[in-house]
Amino acid sequence: MNISTNYDVAFDDIKHRAFLLYWNEIRAQHLLPNTVMLVIYLLIGLAGNIAVILVYQFGFNKNTDGRYFIVPLAWVDTTALIVTGAINLTRNTKPVIFPGHGACKLLLYSSYVTTCTSLFLLNVIAVQRYLKICKPFGPQMNILWNRLSVVICAIASILLYMPVLFYYGIVDTRNHSSWNISGYECNQLPGSTDQQKGFKIFQGVGFFVTIANLLTITVLYIVIAIAIMKQLKKMKVVKVGRDNVSVATLDTIEQTYVPSVQVNFQTATSDTDFTIETSNRINEPQEKHFTQTATRKSTFRISFMFMAITIVAFLAYLPTCIFIVIETNNPAFWNDLTPTAFHICLTLRRMYMVNHFSNPFMYGAFDNAFREKIKKMFCKK
Repeated sequence: MNISTNYDVAFDDIKHRAFLLYWNEIRAQHLLPNTVMLVIYLLIGLAGNIAVILVYQFGFNKNTDGRYFIVPLAWVDTTALIVTGAINLTRNTKPVIFPGHGACKLLLYSSYVTTCTSLFLLNVIAVQRYLKICKPFGPQMNILWNRLSVVICAIASILLYMPVLFYYGIVDTRNHSSWNISGYECNQLPGSTDQQKGFKIFQGVGFFVTIANLLTITVLYIVIAIAIMKQLKKMKVVKVGRDNVSVATLDTIEQTYVPSVQVNFQTATSDTDFTIETSNRINEPQEKHFTQTATRKSTFRISFMFMAITIVAFLAYLPTCIFIVIETNNPAFWNDLTPTAFHICLTLRRMYMVNHFSNPFMYGAFDNAFREKIKKMFCKK
């Protein structure tokens, strides 16, 4: 009697596990397109960020102010890719048999922290570029403040997303359509009405911080872009003036015509600073002027590079923020979608990962020195 009962219990347990694994396989196949996309993200992102770390960490002067934040940002993005890739791939391949309560909490928490740290660093970079371009004669961020700001960004993210450890974990999920079996997934934990209100407040704070960061960065870069355009316009006026000076001096043997050239150039612009600079430039070595101009253009190019990085970050984070708000207010949102709509929405929901692997392409597009280093490292004859 007891033996028969034990066999029945064992058979029911085996049957339940078999149905659970089969259900998991069906769900995993349904999520396969997104899984392939995540693998591509990881392969491209890890290769790109490791290349960035190698080039900027060992190929450039570590104290170079303009590129200081590139290496910390690359390390954060690499960590974020690994963590977010791990949590999302596990959710895709083991959607109803997620392995462990602690793994769920730790991976989700690390995902939020690294993603937020990356966003905070972009904010710090925007402030640094603003001070350098718009307030060049005011206080600047020195190497100590650069290092301290990285630590502050990490600590702020760690503290801000501590509630993730309390609001997320392993949740039972049931298949009512075929076998009436239950599985377990990594998701928001059920709770009382007060707990649900607390969760919505937490999500609201996170959403507000993300949007406030993106808006702050956007405003700063708009101001920076306007300042750069003005400075480039003035540099163009000076270049035209210098060309006129060169033509006039080529037609003379002695420097008796220099004062008349200075008077003519003063009438060409009302900017006193540029009049003084050009008047003195006649007796200065040409190399010094070219070096200063190249340095300034390099500063502008790096600023435009960080602007492009921020634009990509904004476009990557925005859909994710929107879907977080939708999920918070409608927990059954994903269950009501058609298969096509589900995959489109899931791709947009996880689009924040684009921010973590796109930066190397920006460095390659804007930073000539980075391109040259990459060619030397990987294109040796």
